[in-house]
Amino acid sequence: MSDDDGFDRMVEAAILAHQLVAAHGTETMQLLSRLLLLEIGTEIAARRGTDPAANDNPDAAED
Repeated sequence: MSDDDGFDRMVEAAILAHQLVAAHGTETMQLLSRLLLLEIGTEIAARRGTDPAANDNPDAAED
């Protein structure tokens, strides 16, 4: 398994765990789960930081 595959599996598990924590966890558990997702998002952004920005609206005129 590559590092990216392991990271992707961890992200999926964290999202599923977050859904359970949101439904059944304490406020502190919910906060920690949100912080974990925030950290995951930061890591995803860092990993994509070397990619060129996508044009989300190809119909928009470029400046």
